[in-house]
Amino acid sequence: MPKWAPYTERSLRSRHAQSPVDATPTFTKEAVLLSEPLPVTPSSSATAEAALARNLPHVRQYVAELLDAYPPQHAQLQSSVSRLVAHGRASPLEHSLPFLVHGAMTGDPAPAVPVAAAHALWWRAANTFDDFADGDAGPHLYGISRGAALTAALECGYALPLRALAAVNAPEAVRNELVGTYLDGWTAASNGQLGDLLIEPERTTPQAILDVYRDKSGAIYAMACAMAARLATGTTRLSGSDAELVAAWHHFGQILGMLAQFRNDEDDLRDGPGEDLRNRTPTYLLVHLLDFLSGQSLQQALAFLRRAPYSAVDREQLRAMMTAPEVLRPYHARLSALREEACALLDDLAPGCPFGSALRARVQAETHFLPAVRGASDGP
Repeated sequence: MPKWAPYTERSLRSRHAQSPVDATPTFTKEAVLLSEPLPVTPSSSATAEAALARNLPHVRQYVAELLDAYPPQHAQLQSSVSRLVAHGRASPLEHSLPFLVHGAMTGDPAPAVPVAAAHALWWRAANTFDDFADGDAGPHLYGISRGAALTAALECGYALPLRALAAVNAPEAVRNELVGTYLDGWTAASNGQLGDLLIEPERTTPQAILDVYRDKSGAIYAMACAMAARLATGTTRLSGSDAELVAAWHHFGQILGMLAQFRNDEDDLRDGPGEDLRNRTPTYLLVHLLDFLSGQSLQQALAFLRRAPYSAVDREQLRAMMTAPEVLRPYHARLSALREEACALLDDLAPGCPFGSALRARVQAETHFLPAVRGASDGP
């Protein structure tokens, strides 16, 4: 298994100088991707965070250049997609995940700029669809009509990322694999999103919702990690060991994406607007509650759920049932097992590596609400 190559400022400059994105960023029109806030991390991962901060502007430049490449006859599309990119809702890890995986494998995150761009563009599109489905934005999204925003999102999440990957400086076989991985992630995430929209919480099982999470969020984080890992192998054909390595990074991304979905659920339930209960969204915790209860308690919970869309009192009653200690214990045990699996994968994939430490910090950030956090210190 390839080990982490020692990272130095000199090695980054020498590699990055060969990259087409190594130029002073020039931001055109409205094509500016929002920067990710960097988490508070152990000191040994400061090198990785500094490298990440240096490379984020190149993602913005890369996307700006993609948008500038539209011909004049596509001005309406260019304007709408640019607005979506500039003002659409950002997501955590949309830039950093490909950089950190590539850095963990090679010591240099810079070549992952196109992969980071494709990943960020997918999230802009997905968040547009999500905001549209919520229906709370009125007739406009991000300053343009809802219909225009949806059309722009199709381009932003599909054609534009494929253009980003087609321009990767790699053999054709590698570029084709990157495109295939992206499309597989798109398809799996679409399947998961449909499950989220169509499944009724009282007519499903916790395992079915776990499968939805594996597709809805896990597939996209897995896609980002696998693309970065495949690019880092640098070979036209994958050997058996390299294929196993890419698969392991794919699995890590899948788990991290699932944990991110659980954290999103937690944010909405604890401190957020409570949209999931109002929309009767089949979150894992809600379905776990219904599976956990029986008899009169179950009937009471189902009554609260039926009235949840229009009754704040019933939503609060249901929230109290979901956060009861006896309900949370097995729920937290399930999530803790996923967290431990993610940390164990990093122990194997990026031991003693600042980029691995930065990834570990992100695992902990997604599971901050769980008890007995493992690996809070830097390293395994």
